[in-house]
Amino acid sequence: TSMQHIYDPDFQNKDLAAKTTAALDKLADAFKTMQWASQKENGFSPLQQKLLFFIAYHGPTENTVSQLVKEFQVTKATISDCIKTLEQRKLLTKVLNHKDNRRFHIALTEKGKEVVAQLTEPATPVYNALETESSEDLKQLYTSLFSILSKLNKENTVALSRSCHDCKAYRSDGINHAFCMELRTQLHPENRRIDCPKHQPK
Repeated sequence: TSMQHIYDPDFQNKDLAAKTTAALDKLADAFKTMQWASQKENGFSPLQQKLLFFIAYHGPTENTVSQLVKEFQVTKATISDCIKTLEQRKLLTKVLNHKDNRRFHIALTEKGKEVVAQLTEPATPVYNALETESSEDLKQLYTSLFSILSKLNKENTVALSRSCHDCKAYRSDGINHAFCMELRTQLHPENRRIDCPKHQPK
């Protein structure tokens, strides 16, 4: 039998999983369009922008070259080139580990912090569209997306490095709402996180 493809409308329109995959593919296109529009506006490639934003809001542990490679699922050479370009523009700097001079993490310079503060969020149109959805629909959507991302993370298709999905502090018995030992609070499905500063690797 021949392969079925999500771009085939006949397959899409009789299979909800196919139609949803096609819808997510359209969303992926929308993100690319927004990122390229943002590049025209500020001169940063999509990866450079993501790197600047990520480094701005994460700490030394996450901002090492090896962690950034995992986070963005690109090669070490790609990340290194990206860092080098942003270093030349005086936006990023390497901070040596005082205990081990061979180790370092990447940080924003003062100029880098100023630039990030001025950058507009490329995904604003998607955020605005989601904000107008009913809160019940949004809760359901996020819960489904969390489940899908967790499954794809198991297959190494996406990188979820700091989510409840693989956190020591997350407890769930499948009957009651899950509980976070770190935040000391019950977690409803829509409150599970995909990037938590208090994440504890299992």
